[in-house]
Formats: sequence, structure tokens, C-alpha cells
Amino acid sequence: MTLPAGLSCNAFTDGAPVSGALIDRANRWGSKGESLTRQQTLAPAQFGENDWKCPEVGWGVVLADRQDLSPADKAAGVDAPEPIRRLLAARGNAPVLRYDPELKDEKLARYFPDGSRQDPAIGLSDFGVARGRLPRYLLIVGSPTEVPWRLQFSLNRRHQVGRLDLPPEGLENYVAALLSEWQDAPSRIGHAMVWSTNVDAITSAMEATVADFIADAMKNDKDKELTVHRLAGDDATHTALLTGLVESQPGVVVTSSHGKTGPLDDPDAMRRSLGLPVDADHTTLDPKVLLGAWSPAGAVWYAQACCSAGINSGTSFRGLLQEETLAFRVVEAVGQLGAAVAPLPTLLLGAPNPLRAFIGHVEPTFDWTLRMPDTGQPLTTGLVNAIYPRLFGRRPVALAFNAHYDGVGELYARLADARRDVDSGVPDARDRATYYRLTAHDRESLVLLGDPTVMVPPLPSQA
Repeated sequence: MTLPAGLSCNAFTDGAPVSGALIDRANRWGSKGESLTRQQTLAPAQFGENDWKCPEVGWGVVLADRQDLSPADKAAGVDAPEPIRRLLAARGNAPVLRYDPELKDEKLARYFPDGSRQDPAIGLSDFGVARGRLPRYLLIVGSPTEVPWRLQFSLNRRHQVGRLDLPPEGLENYVAALLSEWQDAPSRIGHAMVWSTNVDAITSAMEATVADFIADAMKNDKDKELTVHRLAGDDATHTALLTGLVESQPGVVVTSSHGKTGPLDDPDAMRRSLGLPVDADHTTLDPKVLLGAWSPAGAVWYAQACCSAGINSGTSFRGLLQEETLAFRVVEAVGQLGAAVAPLPTLLLGAPNPLRAFIGHVEPTFDWTLRMPDTGQPLTTGLVNAIYPRLFGRRPVALAFNAHYDGVGELYARLADARRDVDSGVPDARDRATYYRLTAHDRESLVLLGDPTVMVPPLPSQA
């Protein structure tokens, strides 16, 4: 394996390709930073992994820990927003877990009414709601400044995890729809929209390895129950996207494009437009225009674009790109904005008739990580299968994506192997370490916004 001269990412500023040459010793970048091993797989479950209501599976809420509450109040979640307290009660007074910065991303704190506390280990605890266990399905409530993205990345490797970071009215809208199971949602499960731009090398690669695969898989549905509305190339405009959404009311939406990350010299403007899809005409989607004409109405949206789900504090890619390149300036400028959820999912999930779930990326994604460099094999199979057939196979949306996250542990294990080879002087080991570190970061940065237990309605053959 040999490092490329540079990398391109799916960000968008002023129309110039967001790419950057690697530093002279980029192959040393993979030998630094964190390295995780495979998480242990526990004994096979004897119950349905879909059944989050089962005590041996479980669902719970994760809140930031606080020092001004008693253990009993922490256990009851008295500090949770009112809609979340209502949701906890409706789901059998479900467990409340706490993010304690002292535990980093290795454990969660759980308080009990009797004043006791346990800190079950992430990835090594049995599933369930009993003492000493962690619910398999976890809903993080709060911004990534309160409960960091890093915890969500860690949990995703074995748990099914979502996040809600919405203003009060939006949170009320979402929880009301969740509790009613979107009874008033007009979205049509038999219809899907796949919209992808192809304006440069990286969007072409994204389209070929994700959007085309998903569209083809759905078109070949064995029961012929899916109608796929496909927009690509010059047809992938925001006008066409909006028209297609209004006319077809799809239950699943897939978009693949650059995500807006500019202007780099105006942080406030960057925050307002961060991660918004950029169409074939290089124009940025206006979410207010979108919501003025179309209701999300219980759809599930996957957006493959830079920062489509949000941004992290700082950047994971420092020490990789040459400082004079546009790619370096983009990742640095984005990292300086501070951790946040992107504006599009915030509006869609908090709409009067909201989206069920939004799946997108934190930070940019890069062209080099879409395929194996030596064989050209696409590394997007888990992502494609998550949407079809798994999402349409009556799996909770977070469970549908677990095949994608399964690969994160394998990538970190290969990184550890490559680092051992570096120590042993094996040729190309440094290049492999850099590739596996970058690809692991890329894959783990996919996150779910919304409740992890939501499911798309059944197709006729499943009803």
C-alpha cells in the first residue's frame, strides 16, 4: 500500500476543489493517536435484537452528569427536558445513564434511587436494563458540547445509538410524533428518493460506491414493492429534489453531494450553512425553502456530505495535510467552530411533522477511504446494505447500520497490527497505518440523529 500524493474531501467553499497534498511524513500520522482493539463479542442473545422493550435488550437515555443533583434525581432524570421525561415514563421509566467526563468514553455512570452508583463499561457490559448492564438502544439527549461526539462514536461500535439536540418546540414535535409512531405522517414507504451529484472526482466516487449501489439494490427489490425516484448528474438540482420530494413523499431519502463549509472567513455564516447539500449547479440548499414546500413526515434521510450531521471541536486530521492547501484550511476552519449538530437535521427533526431519523457525517470524508487502495474494492457495502435491505427489512434504524459500525473495530485492529509492523520495520507499514487510521475515523464519524428505535413502516408483504 502506498500513500497518495494528496486527498480530496466532500466539502465545498467557493467552487474550488477541496483537496490537499499530504505532508512529507504523512505516513507517520497513522502511527500516532489512539488505537482501539476489537471489542469482545459476548454470548449470542437468546431474544430478538429488534425488541428494545425486552429487559435483556433495553432502551435508555444518556444525559450529561451534574454535580447539583442528588443520585435519586439523577436516576429519575429530573433535569431532562419535559418531553424526554414524558418519553421515559411512557417507556416504563427507562434507565437514565450519565456522561461523566472523568470516565471519558470508556464507561457510563448510572445512579439509583438508593444513592448507589455503577459505572458499566462500554462494549464489555451485557445488554439490558438491570444493574450492571447497559441498554442496547441509547438515546443521547443534549448537544455534543455536553455529551461529546466521541462518546457516540464509542457506543456505536456495539450499541444502537441516536441523539436529539433540538430547541424546546422542536423536541416537543419530535417526541409527540415518536410516541404516536408518526400516525399523521403521509410519507410513502414504497417510495424512495436517491439524489446524487457528480461534479468532480470525489462526488463521482461517492455516487458510484454509494448512491448507485443503493438505487440499483432497491430497484431490484425481489417483491417489486419499491419505487425509486432517481436524480443524478445535471438533474441533481435543488429544484428537482424539492419537486421530487413533494410529488413522491418518499419514506427514505438518500442524498450524496458536497456539504457546504464556507465562507471560511465568516464563522457565523459557516455555522448557518454547515453541511447543507450543494447541487449540480453549485448552489446550496435552503432548508427554509425546503420546509416551506415539503413536510418530512416520518421519512428517514441519509446525507453523504461533509459535516451533514455536524462538526466536532478541533480536527482529527491535524498533522496529515500540508498547511497551504485548501483541504487543510477547511478542516481547520470547521474544527474551530466548536462541536455542534448541523442546521439541516435540526430543522427536519424539529419540524411540525418531523423526520424519523437523519444519518450523516461529522467532519469531512475523503476519497481515499471509499475503496481499498490495492484492489479497488468498495468499502461501502455495510452502508449500502444498511439502507437496503436492512432498513426496509423492519429493523430499527440504528440496528440497520450496525454492519457499517462493525467495520470500525476491524479497522482499528488493523491499525494496531500496522503499528506493530512499524516497530518491526516492515516495509509499507507506515502507509498502512495512515490508511487504516484515516478510514477508521471516516467510518466512525457517521452518526444517527433521532431515536435509535424508530422503524420505517412495513411494506405490503410485511404488514
